[in-house]
Amino acid sequence: MSGNGHGPRRPSGAQVLLLTPFDTDGEVDERSLASLVEHVLDGGVDGFVGLGTTGEFFTMSVDEQARLMTTLAGIVAGRVPLTFGVGNSATSVSIALARHGQALGADCLMLQPPYYFDHTGSSVEAHFAAVARAVDLPLMAYDGGGGIELSVERVRRMSEQSPSLRYVKMSIVDPAKVAAMRAGSPATEVLVGDENMLLMGLRHGAIGSTVGWSNVDPSAIARVHRLFESGDLDGARSVLLREVVPAVSPCITAKNGWIRSYKEILAAMGVIASPTTRLPLTELDPIRREEVLAAMRELSLL
Repeated sequence: MSGNGHGPRRPSGAQVLLLTPFDTDGEVDERSLASLVEHVLDGGVDGFVGLGTTGEFFTMSVDEQARLMTTLAGIVAGRVPLTFGVGNSATSVSIALARHGQALGADCLMLQPPYYFDHTGSSVEAHFAAVARAVDLPLMAYDGGGGIELSVERVRRMSEQSPSLRYVKMSIVDPAKVAAMRAGSPATEVLVGDENMLLMGLRHGAIGSTVGWSNVDPSAIARVHRLFESGDLDGARSVLLREVVPAVSPCITAKNGWIRSYKEILAAMGVIASPTTRLPLTELDPIRREEVLAAMRELSLL
């Protein structure tokens, strides 16, 4: 059962891809995690996705991931829908994490193709089907996770084989693919995984978003959704182009630099105690850090 006691809730609207705060020793900082959750909820988001790429799951042991899932479930306490990423190259590990997430009351489980080995044959479909059989929760396929794209046809086949595959997080920067997915795999609903295509993705039929900027400025992302849902397309566009795109731009000028950039901003805001990331993610060089924080001051975020 999910945290609300009435079965899994639909992860629609602004679903934040939650960062994982670490202390200066590189250990999970539970106090900062709780602070971040409240900061994001105060901004009006609709739900959380924990242990995605933005949450640095790839730097954690399986035991650490399981402990973080337990901690996060306790902090969120059923207030909004909660999705856990359970991706791993070993299907058995994904199953173990998925079962743990279900026991904690998660509403959904996000799964990407295994990072190693065959991405073109039946192995991807077998991986998803095995996880789907192991739990009684909706699955969200991660299109673009680790740079691995899922075709519309593959998602359709997987959802036909496993009806619990109900959602697709689309990080491939191709807004029109949202419409293609809705038409070609009608049993699955799409969430936009990139800030820059947020509005176009919603216009093409996405039911929500899973983006990292919601950690920093949850109000802006939530307002884009609220305005769009109310029919105010011009208002939604204005928030996106005036508040979101200019802020995200300086944070994504190097591959995977957005995670450290977002943490640097949140630490400067006092939301988390340290901007620490784990290797292989490295610190920003001093000039880049200075420019990221200067941009936030220009935008009145600091």
